Amino acid sequence: MPRTYKRKTDRASQSRAVLERAAEEVRKGRPIRAVARDMRVDRMTLTRFIEKTKDGGRETGYANLALAHMVFNSSIEADLASHIKTLSFQFHSLSPVKCRQLAYEFGKLNNITIPDNWHNNERAGMEWFQSFMKRHKLSCRMPEATSIGRQTAFNRHTVGEFYDNLATVMDRYKFPPNRIYNVDETGVTDIQKPKQVVTERGRKQVGSVTSKERGELITLICAVNALGNAVPPLFIFPRVRFHSHFLKGSPVGSIGCSTKSGWTNQEIFVTFLKHLIQHTNCCPTTPLLLILDNHDSHVALEAVNVAKENGIIMLTLPPHTSHQLQPLDKSVFGPLKRYYNRAVDGWMRSNPGKVATIYDVPEMVNTAFRSAMSRQNIQSGFEATGIFPYNREKFTDADFEPAEVSNRPAPAQPGQQHDAPASPGQETGGYQSPASIMPLPKAAPRKALTKRKRVKTRILTDTPVKEELERMRELKKTKELKKPPKVRRKIPVENEDSSSDDTRVTFDDDPDSPCMTSDEEDQSL
Repeated sequence: MPRTYKRKTDRASQSRAVLERAAEEVRKGRPIRAVARDMRVDRMTLTRFIEKTKDGGRETGYANLALAHMVFNSSIEADLASHIKTLSFQFHSLSPVKCRQLAYEFGKLNNITIPDNWHNNERAGMEWFQSFMKRHKLSCRMPEATSIGRQTAFNRHTVGEFYDNLATVMDRYKFPPNRIYNVDETGVTDIQKPKQVVTERGRKQVGSVTSKERGELITLICAVNALGNAVPPLFIFPRVRFHSHFLKGSPVGSIGCSTKSGWTNQEIFVTFLKHLIQHTNCCPTTPLLLILDNHDSHVALEAVNVAKENGIIMLTLPPHTSHQLQPLDKSVFGPLKRYYNRAVDGWMRSNPGKVATIYDVPEMVNTAFRSAMSRQNIQSGFEATGIFPYNREKFTDADFEPAEVSNRPAPAQPGQQHDAPASPGQETGGYQSPASIMPLPKAAPRKALTKRKRVKTRILTDTPVKEELERMRELKKTKELKKPPKVRRKIPVENEDSSSDDTRVTFDDDPDSPCMTSDEEDQSL
């Protein structure tokens, strides 16, 4: 009989109230056959019900049989499931094989009678594991790769600093929702990411046509406000020179530029700031709040000067927290990419045999932009991040659970000693918890001395921060001036076929260093 037995007959055809009344008549002395006939109840159903409730309602049958053969009791199994869930919340989930090995070691360490096949394989059985997941609402999922920076940076202290700065500028300037903006970059390519399609069952290989194997990247700079409006984007093309026909079919009001890599830089972000000023009419008397990340192009002194002169208050997000605190990442860029893939797929079907290029991208972005930049999507992003309406309690303890890995005890005061942590296997009563076998991950103590300066959320347009940026820029210029210049030097190379000597040009950072001979140079290369 399988472990998950399902009854094939309708056992619950009679209500419990009717069965209780019939059982009461039988207990008064009436024959069970007569009671079953008069109340139109199956005689064997009534007999089983009386036997089941005879000892104060004690349940019998397959449910009790399963409980009697459980490897772990309910409380111990709940402890195991809780530990597995906690590891998952901290982004250190276990694979199915690891979970089965943990269950085996857990039972063995606590001297619990376990099946023989567990000993043979040194892991729990697959049937037990499937039932265990069903009982505790667990499932096997494909995880999303998450960097350790995102895992540890999104903690209550760092997020609290951002909300403190947000409250400061909101109280100082009383920004309405149409003056609160978020800006960020995203990339699109001229090839789409195929989605699910319908095909014949059992077919081993299913394909979907794309324009090429590797696409070229085009960067979009987008800005939205808390009222639900979007500023026309800026396109960055991977070209040396920009031409106006690149923007054919783009959203109305869009602008464009080009870089060799297709990525943004300081000059391009200043251009976008001027584009934003033109569309928002901001000035020192009617300022606006611009929330952005700590990219080098955003915190450049030129951008801060342009923003301060035109009434833009720049507030940066803490590093590695944009996936939770940036409205565009939260609810806008995801739909934009989905609608863009659909637009490219539609273009390929409408133009069979043709190859999509970067000059067709603006037209497809326009189609996706109108659908993704909806008022509902944009407002949902600001609400989900707690920026507008302002809500610093938007994130719960479950959201900060991954950062528990980096929590460290406070330094001991003079004359005070930390309590030594309990060693594995020292729980009261001899019970060994799952944490004693596979402890929750904890980061090592941080080094006391570090040369790297911590980057945190800042109000870039505040005078102290702006002066710090100017000081860092002057310091960088001073370091560059102190570097020795590159000296052009010639290395003679002997030519066997000619009486004249050829020369090879090299650049040497140190003018006093000796020149390499041709043989030494060949060996170094």
